[in-house]
Amino acid sequence: MKTTRFIDAFEVGRARTKEGDHPYAYGWEFRIEIPLFDFGTARVARAEALYLQAVSRVAQTAVDAESELREAYTAYRTAYDTARHYREEIVPLRKKISEETLLRYNGMLISVFELLADAREQVLAVNAAMDATRDYWLAETDLRSALAGTGSGLRGARRGTPMPVAQNGGH
Repeated sequence: MKTTRFIDAFEVGRARTKEGDHPYAYGWEFRIEIPLFDFGTARVARAEALYLQAVSRVAQTAVDAESELREAYTAYRTAYDTARHYREEIVPLRKKISEETLLRYNGMLISVFELLADAREQVLAVNAAMDATRDYWLAETDLRSALAGTGSGLRGARRGTPMPVAQNGGH
């Protein structure tokens, strides 16, 4: 970097001058600096500082992009696992419990209110599964957006948490 610092001692540019009432005259302007006592150390230091600042900005952008991608993948993976858990375990379990509760009701072992409470629990489980599936698709969209480099400003603002499934006293 220090070896290129004498290149800026020569400048070429377009010049425009006007003298009196005459129209503008266009031409070229050449400037050669002859360093008698000023070897351009201040200018070199400023150029180095600007270069290092640009390098730091590029490095920070790379770190931010990596962090955004890691955050989007973590949200995606969590949403996927949650949706799969609801789809494969919670909803089938609630269906089985509802079938058993209906059998108990038919055998006159529980009241209609307990049957209705269980039906409500099953509906809550299905709603929570739908919310988890929605969160999965939003997280996948955010991940694709992060991979494409078009970060999403809506990340996390659109999604809610799945509603908890209340336990029905062991029934």
